[in-house]
Amino acid sequence: MTRKGEFYAGSRLLEHLVPVIGLPLDQLNFLVCQLVGLLLAVPFRSVMAPTTTPPAARLIFELVAGIALSIFCFGHQVWYLVGQSLVSYLLMKYGSPRWSQMAVMAYCMIYLSVAHLFRQYYDYGGYTLDITGPMMIQTMKLTSLAFALSDGHRDDGQLTPDQKAQSIRQVPDLLSFFSFMFYFHGMMCGPLSFYSDYMAFINGTDIQQSFLSPSSANGHTDKIQENMVSEKDLKYTSAVVKRLLTSLVCGALMMILTPVLCPPEGLLEESFFEKSFLEKSLYLLVCMNVARQKYYFAWILGETVNVAAGFGFNGYDSSGEPRWDLNENVSIYDVEFAGSLKLIIDGWNKRTLVWLRRVVYDRAPTHRTVAVFAVSAFWHGFYPGYYLTFGSAALFTISARLVRRNVRPWFQTSEGKKKVYDVITFFFARVCNMYITFPFLTLELMPSLRLYRAQYCWMHLAAMVVILYFTVMGSASRKDGRSALPATQKPLKPE
Repeated sequence: MTRKGEFYAGSRLLEHLVPVIGLPLDQLNFLVCQLVGLLLAVPFRSVMAPTTTPPAARLIFELVAGIALSIFCFGHQVWYLVGQSLVSYLLMKYGSPRWSQMAVMAYCMIYLSVAHLFRQYYDYGGYTLDITGPMMIQTMKLTSLAFALSDGHRDDGQLTPDQKAQSIRQVPDLLSFFSFMFYFHGMMCGPLSFYSDYMAFINGTDIQQSFLSPSSANGHTDKIQENMVSEKDLKYTSAVVKRLLTSLVCGALMMILTPVLCPPEGLLEESFFEKSFLEKSLYLLVCMNVARQKYYFAWILGETVNVAAGFGFNGYDSSGEPRWDLNENVSIYDVEFAGSLKLIIDGWNKRTLVWLRRVVYDRAPTHRTVAVFAVSAFWHGFYPGYYLTFGSAALFTISARLVRRNVRPWFQTSEGKKKVYDVITFFFARVCNMYITFPFLTLELMPSLRLYRAQYCWMHLAAMVVILYFTVMGSASRKDGRSALPATQKPLKPE
Protein backbone atom coordinates (compact mmCIF):
# COMPACT_ATOMS: atom_id res chain seq x y z
CA MET A 1 0.00 0.00 0.00
CA THR A 2 1.25 3.43 -0.93
CA ARG A 3 1.90 5.68 2.04
CA LYS A 4 1.78 9.44 2.13
CA GLY A 5 5.22 10.82 1.40
CA GLU A 6 5.98 7.89 -0.92
CA PHE A 7 3.57 8.83 -3.68
CA TYR A 8 6.02 9.19 -6.53
CA ALA A 9 6.53 5.86 -8.31
CA GLY A 10 9.14 6.85 -10.90
CA SER A 11 12.81 5.91 -11.08
CA ARG A 12 15.13 6.86 -8.20
CA LEU A 13 18.22 6.62 -10.38
CA LEU A 14 18.83 10.38 -10.41
CA GLU A 15 17.97 10.99 -6.76
CA HIS A 16 21.54 11.99 -5.93
CA LEU A 17 21.28 14.90 -8.40
CA VAL A 18 18.28 16.47 -6.66
CA PRO A 19 20.35 18.54 -4.17
CA VAL A 20 22.71 19.63 -6.94
CA ILE A 21 20.12 20.72 -9.49
CA GLY A 22 17.53 21.94 -7.01
CA LEU A 23 14.53 20.28 -8.61
CA PRO A 24 12.29 17.61 -7.03
CA LEU A 25 12.92 14.12 -8.35
CA ASP A 26 9.63 13.92 -10.26
CA GLN A 27 10.35 17.15 -12.15
CA LEU A 28 13.95 16.13 -12.80
CA ASN A 29 12.80 12.80 -14.27
CA PHE A 30 10.24 14.62 -16.40
CA LEU A 31 12.91 16.93 -17.84
CA VAL A 32 15.29 14.03 -18.48
CA CYS A 33 12.56 12.10 -20.30
CA GLN A 34 11.76 15.11 -22.45
CA LEU A 35 15.46 15.60 -23.20
CA VAL A 36 15.85 11.93 -24.12
CA GLY A 37 12.71 12.20 -26.23
CA LEU A 38 14.20 15.20 -28.02
CA LEU A 39 17.47 13.34 -28.62
CA LEU A 40 15.56 10.34 -29.99
CA ALA A 41 13.26 12.46 -32.11
CA VAL A 42 15.93 13.91 -34.41
CA PRO A 43 17.43 10.58 -35.60
CA PHE A 44 13.94 9.04 -35.67
CA ARG A 45 12.86 11.66 -38.17
CA SER A 46 15.97 11.37 -40.33
CA VAL A 47 17.09 7.74 -40.02
CA MET A 48 13.62 6.19 -39.76
CA ALA A 49 11.87 8.51 -42.21
CA PRO A 50 8.66 7.12 -43.76
CA THR A 51 10.28 7.21 -47.20
CA THR A 52 12.93 4.66 -46.13
CA THR A 53 11.35 2.78 -43.20
CA PRO A 54 8.26 0.53 -43.20
CA PRO A 55 5.35 1.83 -41.07
CA ALA A 56 5.51 -1.24 -38.82
CA ALA A 57 9.12 -0.46 -37.84
CA ARG A 58 8.21 3.13 -37.04
CA LEU A 59 5.24 1.98 -34.96
CA ILE A 60 7.38 -0.47 -32.99
CA PHE A 61 10.09 2.09 -32.28
CA GLU A 62 7.48 4.63 -31.12
CA LEU A 63 5.87 2.06 -28.82
CA VAL A 64 9.05 0.65 -27.27
CA ALA A 65 10.60 4.06 -26.67
CA GLY A 66 7.35 5.44 -25.26
CA ILE A 67 6.91 2.58 -22.79
CA ALA A 68 10.55 2.83 -21.68
CA LEU A 69 10.24 6.55 -20.95
CA SER A 70 6.91 5.98 -19.20
CA ILE A 71 8.35 3.33 -16.90
CA PHE A 72 11.31 5.57 -16.05
CA CYS A 73 9.08 8.53 -15.19
CA PHE A 74 6.05 6.76 -13.66
CA GLY A 75 7.19 3.27 -12.67
CA HIS A 76 4.54 0.62 -12.05
CA GLN A 77 1.78 3.19 -12.57
CA VAL A 78 2.17 2.58 -16.31
CA TRP A 79 -0.09 -0.45 -15.80
CA TYR A 80 -2.97 1.96 -15.23
CA LEU A 81 -2.52 3.16 -18.81
CA VAL A 82 -2.48 -0.40 -20.08
CA GLY A 83 -5.69 -1.20 -18.20
CA GLN A 84 -7.49 1.86 -19.48
CA SER A 85 -6.45 1.38 -23.10
CA LEU A 86 -6.92 -2.42 -23.29
CA VAL A 87 -10.51 -2.41 -22.00
CA SER A 88 -11.36 0.51 -24.27
CA TYR A 89 -9.89 -1.35 -27.24
CA LEU A 90 -12.05 -4.40 -26.49
CA LEU A 91 -15.15 -2.19 -26.29
CA MET A 92 -14.34 -0.66 -29.67
CA LYS A 93 -13.41 -4.03 -31.22
CA TYR A 94 -16.40 -6.06 -30.09
CA GLY A 95 -18.99 -3.43 -29.16
CA SER A 96 -21.67 -2.10 -31.46
CA PRO A 97 -20.90 1.19 -33.25
CA ARG A 98 -24.26 2.42 -31.96
CA TRP A 99 -23.14 2.47 -28.33
CA SER A 100 -19.44 1.56 -28.04
CA GLN A 101 -18.31 5.21 -28.18
CA MET A 102 -20.50 6.10 -25.20
CA ALA A 103 -19.28 3.01 -23.34
CA VAL A 104 -15.65 4.02 -23.94
CA MET A 105 -16.41 7.59 -22.83
CA ALA A 106 -18.09 6.40 -19.62
CA TYR A 107 -15.38 3.83 -18.84
CA CYS A 108 -12.49 6.22 -19.44
CA MET A 109 -13.99 9.05 -17.40
CA ILE A 110 -14.86 6.74 -14.48
CA TYR A 111 -11.44 5.06 -14.64
CA LEU A 112 -9.72 8.45 -14.70
CA SER A 113 -11.90 9.66 -11.83
CA VAL A 114 -10.81 6.76 -9.65
CA ALA A 115 -7.18 7.65 -10.37
CA HIS A 116 -7.87 11.31 -9.47
CA LEU A 117 -9.45 10.26 -6.17
CA PHE A 118 -6.52 7.95 -5.44
CA ARG A 119 -4.11 10.81 -6.06
CA GLN A 120 -6.10 13.24 -3.89
CA TYR A 121 -6.03 10.78 -1.00
CA TYR A 122 -2.29 10.10 -1.14
CA ASP A 123 -1.03 13.50 -2.31
CA TYR A 124 -3.75 15.95 -1.34
CA GLY A 125 -2.97 19.44 -2.59
CA GLY A 126 0.37 18.29 -4.00
CA TYR A 127 1.83 18.76 -7.45
CA THR A 128 3.90 15.58 -7.64
CA LEU A 129 3.91 14.18 -11.16
CA ASP A 130 2.01 10.94 -11.46
CA ILE A 131 0.23 8.87 -14.07
CA THR A 132 -2.98 10.93 -13.98
CA GLY A 133 -1.40 13.40 -16.42
CA PRO A 134 -0.77 10.79 -19.15
CA MET A 135 -4.14 9.22 -18.29
CA MET A 136 -5.90 12.51 -19.02
CA ILE A 137 -4.21 12.62 -22.43
CA GLN A 138 -5.00 8.95 -23.07
CA THR A 139 -8.64 9.55 -22.14
CA MET A 140 -8.82 12.14 -24.91
CA LYS A 141 -7.14 9.79 -27.38
CA LEU A 142 -9.42 6.86 -26.57
CA THR A 143 -12.69 8.78 -26.60
CA SER A 144 -11.87 10.67 -29.80
CA LEU A 145 -10.90 7.37 -31.47
CA ALA A 146 -14.14 5.73 -30.31
CA PHE A 147 -16.26 8.56 -31.71
CA ALA A 148 -14.26 8.54 -34.96
CA LEU A 149 -15.01 4.82 -35.34
CA SER A 150 -18.69 5.46 -34.65
CA ASP A 151 -18.73 8.22 -37.27
CA GLY A 152 -17.15 5.79 -39.73
CA HIS A 153 -20.33 3.69 -39.56
CA ARG A 154 -22.71 6.61 -40.12
CA ASP A 155 -23.88 8.09 -43.40
CA ASP A 156 -21.73 10.95 -44.63
CA GLY A 157 -24.81 13.15 -44.79
CA GLN A 158 -25.15 12.91 -41.00
CA LEU A 159 -21.60 14.08 -40.35
CA THR A 160 -20.05 17.52 -40.16
CA PRO A 161 -17.04 18.13 -42.45
CA ASP A 162 -14.71 17.72 -39.45
CA GLN A 163 -16.36 14.45 -38.37
CA LYS A 164 -16.17 13.16 -41.93
CA ALA A 165 -12.45 13.97 -42.13
CA GLN A 166 -11.71 12.28 -38.79
CA SER A 167 -13.95 9.23 -39.26
CA ILE A 168 -12.36 5.76 -39.23
CA ARG A 169 -13.94 2.77 -40.92
CA GLN A 170 -12.05 -0.03 -39.19
CA VAL A 171 -10.76 -0.71 -35.68
CA PRO A 172 -6.94 -0.32 -35.69
CA ASP A 173 -4.73 -3.37 -35.30
CA LEU A 174 -3.09 -3.79 -31.89
CA LEU A 175 0.32 -2.48 -32.96
CA SER A 176 -1.10 0.72 -34.45
CA PHE A 177 -3.42 1.19 -31.48
CA PHE A 178 -0.82 0.81 -28.74
CA SER A 179 1.76 2.80 -30.67
CA PHE A 180 -0.79 5.62 -30.82
CA MET A 181 -1.36 5.30 -27.08
CA PHE A 182 2.35 5.27 -26.13
CA TYR A 183 4.34 7.09 -28.85
CA PHE A 184 7.44 8.50 -27.17
CA HIS A 185 7.20 12.17 -28.20
CA GLY A 186 3.76 12.58 -26.67
CA MET A 187 3.88 10.50 -23.50
CA MET A 188 4.98 13.05 -20.90
CA CYS A 189 2.58 15.93 -21.45
CA GLY A 190 1.20 15.60 -24.96
CA PRO A 191 0.21 17.49 -26.95
CA LEU A 192 -2.88 15.53 -27.85
CA SER A 193 -3.04 14.13 -31.37
CA PHE A 194 -5.81 12.30 -33.16
CA TYR A 195 -5.51 8.84 -34.66
CA SER A 196 -5.91 9.83 -38.31
CA ASP A 197 -3.23 12.53 -37.92
CA TYR A 198 -0.87 10.12 -36.16
CA MET A 199 -1.21 7.44 -38.84
CA ALA A 200 -0.69 10.04 -41.58
CA PHE A 201 2.56 10.96 -39.81
CA ILE A 202 3.61 7.30 -39.51
CA ASN A 203 2.86 6.58 -43.16
CA GLY A 204 4.35 9.86 -44.35
CA THR A 205 1.15 11.01 -46.05
CA ASP A 206 1.16 14.22 -44.00
CA ILE A 207 4.09 15.38 -46.18
CA GLN A 208 3.71 13.17 -49.29
CA GLN A 209 0.79 15.15 -50.63
CA SER A 210 0.11 18.21 -52.70
CA PHE A 211 1.26 21.45 -51.13
CA LEU A 212 0.85 25.07 -52.02
CA SER A 213 4.14 26.45 -53.25
CA PRO A 214 5.22 30.04 -52.51
CA SER A 215 3.61 31.08 -55.83
CA SER A 216 0.21 30.33 -54.23
CA ALA A 217 0.36 33.79 -52.75
CA ASN A 218 -0.33 35.01 -56.29
CA GLY A 219 -3.26 32.65 -56.70
CA HIS A 220 -1.37 29.79 -58.41
CA THR A 221 -1.38 26.26 -57.05
CA ASP A 222 1.69 24.17 -57.82
CA LYS A 223 2.22 20.56 -56.87
CA ILE A 224 5.48 19.92 -55.09
CA GLN A 225 6.62 16.40 -55.81
CA GLU A 226 7.64 14.19 -52.91
CA ASN A 227 11.33 14.17 -53.86
CA MET A 228 11.34 17.96 -54.04
CA VAL A 229 10.21 18.47 -50.45
CA SER A 230 13.41 19.18 -48.55
CA GLU A 231 14.18 20.23 -45.01
CA LYS A 232 14.75 23.72 -46.34
CA ASP A 233 11.27 23.72 -47.88
CA LEU A 234 9.71 22.63 -44.58
CA LYS A 235 11.88 24.89 -42.40
CA TYR A 236 11.97 22.04 -39.89
CA THR A 237 15.04 23.23 -37.96
CA SER A 238 13.74 26.75 -37.43
CA ALA A 239 10.39 25.36 -36.23
CA VAL A 240 12.18 23.24 -33.60
CA VAL A 241 14.58 25.97 -32.47
CA LYS A 242 11.84 28.57 -32.19
CA ARG A 243 9.77 26.36 -29.89
CA LEU A 244 12.74 25.22 -27.85
CA LEU A 245 13.87 28.80 -27.18
CA THR A 246 10.33 29.86 -26.28
CA SER A 247 10.04 26.97 -23.85
CA LEU A 248 13.41 27.77 -22.24
CA VAL A 249 12.44 31.43 -21.81
CA CYS A 250 9.16 30.44 -20.15
CA GLY A 251 11.00 27.98 -17.91
CA ALA A 252 13.51 30.65 -16.88
CA LEU A 253 10.71 33.12 -16.12
CA MET A 254 8.97 30.47 -14.05
CA MET A 255 12.04 29.74 -11.95
CA ILE A 256 13.16 33.36 -11.56
CA LEU A 257 9.89 35.20 -11.07
CA THR A 258 7.77 32.73 -9.10
CA PRO A 259 9.74 32.89 -5.81
CA VAL A 260 10.16 36.67 -5.76
CA LEU A 261 7.24 38.20 -7.64
CA CYS A 262 3.79 37.57 -6.18
CA PRO A 263 4.30 33.89 -5.18
CA PRO A 264 1.06 31.84 -5.10
CA GLU A 265 1.52 31.09 -1.40
CA GLY A 266 0.98 34.77 -0.72
CA LEU A 267 -2.69 34.41 -1.67
CA LEU A 268 -3.30 32.48 1.55
CA GLU A 269 -1.44 34.84 3.88
CA GLU A 270 -3.23 37.33 6.09
CA SER A 271 -1.09 40.15 4.75
CA PHE A 272 -2.74 39.70 1.36
CA PHE A 273 -6.22 40.32 2.75
CA GLU A 274 -5.03 43.46 4.49
CA LYS A 275 -4.23 45.06 1.13
CA SER A 276 -6.61 47.42 -0.62
CA PHE A 277 -8.94 46.15 -3.35
CA LEU A 278 -6.67 47.57 -6.06
CA GLU A 279 -3.53 46.06 -4.49
CA LYS A 280 -5.18 42.65 -4.18
CA SER A 281 -6.34 42.78 -7.79
CA LEU A 282 -2.86 43.73 -9.00
CA TYR A 283 -1.27 40.96 -6.93
CA LEU A 284 -3.68 38.41 -8.40
CA LEU A 285 -3.08 39.68 -11.93
CA VAL A 286 0.72 39.41 -11.66
CA CYS A 287 0.55 36.12 -9.76
CA MET A 288 -1.58 34.44 -12.42
CA ASN A 289 0.60 35.78 -15.24
CA VAL A 290 3.67 34.25 -13.60
CA ALA A 291 1.85 30.99 -12.81
CA ARG A 292 1.01 30.48 -16.49
CA GLN A 293 4.72 30.21 -17.34
CA LYS A 294 4.96 26.62 -16.09
CA TYR A 295 2.18 25.58 -18.46
CA TYR A 296 3.79 27.43 -21.34
CA PHE A 297 7.10 25.74 -20.56
CA ALA A 298 5.72 22.19 -20.41
CA TRP A 299 3.32 22.47 -23.33
CA ILE A 300 5.71 24.15 -25.73
CA LEU A 301 8.47 21.72 -24.76
CA GLY A 302 6.05 18.94 -25.67
CA GLU A 303 5.40 20.64 -29.00
CA THR A 304 9.17 20.89 -29.55
CA VAL A 305 9.72 17.15 -29.10
CA ASN A 306 6.86 16.37 -31.50
CA VAL A 307 8.10 18.74 -34.19
CA ALA A 308 11.64 17.36 -33.75
CA ALA A 309 10.21 13.93 -34.57
CA GLY A 310 8.58 15.40 -37.68
CA PHE A 311 5.06 15.30 -36.26
CA GLY A 312 3.01 18.46 -36.57
CA PHE A 313 3.31 19.54 -40.19
CA ASN A 314 0.09 21.22 -41.28
CA GLY A 315 0.69 22.19 -44.89
CA TYR A 316 1.50 25.66 -46.13
CA ASP A 317 -0.18 28.96 -45.39
CA SER A 318 -1.42 31.42 -48.01
CA SER A 319 2.04 32.99 -48.34
CA GLY A 320 3.74 29.66 -48.95
CA GLU A 321 5.28 29.33 -45.48
CA PRO A 322 5.25 25.85 -43.91
CA ARG A 323 3.04 25.44 -40.86
CA TRP A 324 4.03 23.23 -37.93
CA ASP A 325 0.98 23.98 -35.81
CA LEU A 326 -1.06 20.79 -36.25
CA ASN A 327 -0.48 19.87 -32.59
CA GLU A 328 -0.08 23.39 -31.22
CA ASN A 329 -1.19 23.38 -27.60
CA VAL A 330 -1.08 27.05 -26.68
CA SER A 331 -0.84 30.46 -28.31
CA ILE A 332 0.94 32.73 -25.87
CA TYR A 333 0.06 35.85 -27.85
CA ASP A 334 -3.66 35.05 -27.86
CA VAL A 335 -3.71 34.30 -24.13
CA GLU A 336 -1.76 37.39 -23.13
CA PHE A 337 -3.09 39.92 -25.66
CA ALA A 338 -6.49 38.68 -26.83
CA GLY A 339 -9.31 41.20 -26.68
CA SER A 340 -11.99 38.84 -25.40
CA LEU A 341 -12.45 35.91 -23.04
CA LYS A 342 -13.41 33.66 -25.96
CA LEU A 343 -10.10 34.31 -27.71
CA ILE A 344 -8.19 33.64 -24.49
CA ILE A 345 -10.00 30.31 -24.08
CA ASP A 346 -9.37 29.49 -27.75
CA GLY A 347 -5.63 30.10 -27.29
CA TRP A 348 -5.27 28.09 -24.06
CA ASN A 349 -4.83 24.29 -24.08
CA LYS A 350 -5.95 24.28 -27.71
CA ARG A 351 -5.79 20.54 -28.32
CA THR A 352 -8.02 19.82 -25.33
CA LEU A 353 -10.42 22.42 -26.69
CA VAL A 354 -10.53 20.56 -30.03
CA TRP A 355 -11.26 17.32 -28.16
CA LEU A 356 -14.07 18.95 -26.17
CA ARG A 357 -15.57 20.33 -29.34
CA ARG A 358 -15.42 16.99 -31.15
CA VAL A 359 -16.74 14.73 -28.40
CA VAL A 360 -18.97 17.11 -26.40
CA TYR A 361 -19.95 20.38 -28.08
CA ASP A 362 -20.71 18.98 -31.54
CA ARG A 363 -22.73 16.11 -30.04
CA ALA A 364 -24.54 17.60 -27.05
CA PRO A 365 -28.27 18.02 -27.84
CA THR A 366 -28.60 21.21 -25.78
CA HIS A 367 -26.76 23.53 -23.35
CA ARG A 368 -23.53 22.85 -25.22
CA THR A 369 -21.42 25.50 -23.49
CA VAL A 370 -22.37 24.26 -20.02
CA ALA A 371 -21.75 20.65 -21.10
CA VAL A 372 -18.24 21.50 -22.32
CA PHE A 373 -17.20 23.21 -19.09
CA ALA A 374 -18.80 20.47 -16.95
CA VAL A 375 -16.92 17.70 -18.76
CA SER A 376 -13.70 19.71 -18.60
CA ALA A 377 -14.03 20.11 -14.82
CA PHE A 378 -14.82 16.41 -14.33
CA TRP A 379 -11.88 15.46 -16.55
CA HIS A 380 -9.52 17.51 -14.35
CA GLY A 381 -10.54 15.82 -11.09
CA PHE A 382 -12.39 16.63 -7.90
CA TYR A 383 -10.72 19.62 -6.31
CA PRO A 384 -13.40 22.29 -5.74
CA GLY A 385 -11.17 24.87 -7.42
CA TYR A 386 -11.64 23.18 -10.79
CA TYR A 387 -15.41 23.45 -10.55
CA LEU A 388 -15.24 27.06 -9.43
CA THR A 389 -13.00 27.85 -12.40
CA PHE A 390 -15.06 26.09 -15.06
CA GLY A 391 -18.38 27.11 -13.54
CA SER A 392 -17.25 30.73 -13.58
CA ALA A 393 -15.93 30.33 -17.13
CA ALA A 394 -19.33 29.06 -18.30
CA LEU A 395 -21.11 31.95 -16.57
CA PHE A 396 -18.78 34.57 -18.01
CA THR A 397 -18.86 33.04 -21.50
CA ILE A 398 -22.65 33.20 -21.60
CA SER A 399 -22.71 36.77 -20.31
CA ALA A 400 -19.96 37.83 -22.74
CA ARG A 401 -21.99 36.50 -25.67
CA LEU A 402 -24.99 38.55 -24.53
CA VAL A 403 -22.84 41.67 -24.26
CA ARG A 404 -21.38 41.10 -27.71
CA ARG A 405 -24.81 40.52 -29.21
CA ASN A 406 -26.59 43.42 -27.51
CA VAL A 407 -23.93 46.02 -26.66
CA ARG A 408 -21.28 45.68 -29.33
CA PRO A 409 -23.49 46.97 -32.19
CA TRP A 410 -23.81 50.33 -30.39
CA PHE A 411 -20.02 50.76 -30.69
CA GLN A 412 -19.78 49.82 -34.38
CA THR A 413 -21.13 53.09 -35.77
CA SER A 414 -17.73 54.82 -35.88
CA GLU A 415 -14.04 53.94 -35.76
CA GLY A 416 -13.61 55.88 -32.52
CA LYS A 417 -16.36 53.94 -30.75
CA LYS A 418 -14.94 50.66 -32.05
CA LYS A 419 -11.56 51.47 -30.49
CA VAL A 420 -13.24 52.35 -27.19
CA TYR A 421 -15.07 49.02 -27.22
CA ASP A 422 -11.83 47.14 -28.00
CA VAL A 423 -10.00 48.84 -25.11
CA ILE A 424 -12.82 48.02 -22.69
CA THR A 425 -13.02 44.37 -23.75
CA PHE A 426 -9.22 44.01 -23.63
CA PHE A 427 -9.21 45.25 -20.03
CA PHE A 428 -12.10 43.02 -18.97
CA ALA A 429 -10.54 40.00 -20.70
CA ARG A 430 -7.35 40.41 -18.63
CA VAL A 431 -9.26 40.82 -15.37
CA CYS A 432 -11.71 38.05 -16.18
CA ASN A 433 -8.91 35.60 -16.96
CA MET A 434 -7.27 36.38 -13.63
CA TYR A 435 -10.58 36.15 -11.78
CA ILE A 436 -11.47 32.77 -13.30
CA THR A 437 -8.17 30.95 -12.89
CA PHE A 438 -6.92 31.58 -9.36
CA PRO A 439 -8.98 28.66 -7.91
CA PHE A 440 -6.65 26.45 -9.99
CA LEU A 441 -3.86 27.50 -7.61
CA THR A 442 -5.78 27.37 -4.34
CA LEU A 443 -7.68 24.18 -5.32
CA GLU A 444 -9.68 24.09 -2.09
CA LEU A 445 -13.16 25.54 -1.60
CA MET A 446 -12.83 27.87 1.39
CA PRO A 447 -9.58 29.63 0.35
CA SER A 448 -11.09 30.19 -3.11
CA LEU A 449 -14.31 31.58 -1.67
CA ARG A 450 -12.34 33.83 0.65
CA LEU A 451 -10.46 35.23 -2.34
CA TYR A 452 -13.75 35.78 -4.14
CA ARG A 453 -15.09 37.65 -1.11
CA ALA A 454 -11.92 39.74 -1.07
CA GLN A 455 -12.86 40.74 -4.63
CA TYR A 456 -16.48 41.31 -3.52
CA CYS A 457 -17.54 38.68 -6.09
CA TRP A 458 -17.98 41.61 -8.40
CA MET A 459 -17.51 39.76 -11.68
CA HIS A 460 -19.96 37.03 -10.73
CA LEU A 461 -22.52 39.64 -9.76
CA ALA A 462 -21.92 41.62 -12.95
CA ALA A 463 -22.26 38.50 -15.11
CA MET A 464 -25.53 37.51 -13.45
CA VAL A 465 -26.92 41.04 -13.86
CA VAL A 466 -26.00 40.96 -17.56
CA ILE A 467 -27.68 37.58 -18.06
CA LEU A 468 -30.84 38.56 -16.18
CA TYR A 469 -31.10 41.97 -17.81
CA PHE A 470 -30.62 40.90 -21.40
CA THR A 471 -32.68 37.74 -20.97
CA VAL A 472 -35.63 39.71 -19.58
CA MET A 473 -35.11 42.63 -21.97
CA GLY A 474 -34.71 40.30 -24.91
CA SER A 475 -37.94 38.49 -24.06
CA ALA A 476 -39.79 41.78 -23.69
CA SER A 477 -38.38 43.08 -26.98
CA ARG A 478 -39.47 39.98 -28.84
CA LYS A 479 -42.97 40.22 -27.41
CA ASP A 480 -43.23 43.88 -28.41
CA GLY A 481 -41.68 43.23 -31.81
CA ARG A 482 -38.83 45.60 -31.01
CA SER A 483 -35.09 45.21 -31.46
CA ALA A 484 -32.45 46.14 -28.89
CA LEU A 485 -30.64 48.06 -31.66
CA PRO A 486 -32.38 51.18 -32.96
CA ALA A 487 -33.30 50.99 -36.64
CA THR A 488 -31.28 54.10 -37.35
CA GLN A 489 -28.16 52.64 -35.79
CA LYS A 490 -26.46 50.10 -37.98
CA PRO A 491 -23.06 48.49 -37.45
CA LEU A 492 -20.30 49.37 -39.87
CA LYS A 493 -19.76 45.74 -40.77
CA PRO A 494 -21.87 42.65 -40.17
CA GLU A 495 -20.61 40.29 -37.48
